[in-house]
Amino acid sequence: MIIYYFDQKQDWTLDEIYVACEVPKKALNIIHGIEALLTTQELRQQFMARVPIYPTSIQVFTLLKHFRREQLELNPMSDEDFRYMFLLNPLKALTQYFKELVSPVCVERMRTYGVTIEHLIEQRKLNRHIHVVRAIGNVSHN
Repeated sequence: MIIYYFDQKQDWTLDEIYVACEVPKKALNIIHGIEALLTTQELRQQFMARVPIYPTSIQVFTLLKHFRREQLELNPMSDEDFRYMFLLNPLKALTQYFKELVSPVCVERMRTYGVTIEHLIEQRKLNRHIHVVRAIGNVSHN
């Protein structure tokens, strides 16, 4: 039986989440996932309400994957907002559109391989849960 108790706290900082979830400093996938997904207090509260007492890294990572899928379903960024934000801040736009932390290397790869915003939107229409690296790779190989 999994016991949950984190839903009692109201205001979570990212550092408190790392401590409560026992996230090792080397667990960059988990850290990046938390940073990209848990951008509001409401999202942090929803996430932490699902974290069991003494979670393992695998439990936290699996929960992040499920949470990302839910957010892509329930709170997707519109294509129009993505286009506009990409002009202002490509990294932020990619992070919000794909609900994952995106490095500057992705923007550079887009330029190198001639991947446009429209290509990424098309990839996302084909698979709404696609990761940005996979979307760029799919377009660059065609």
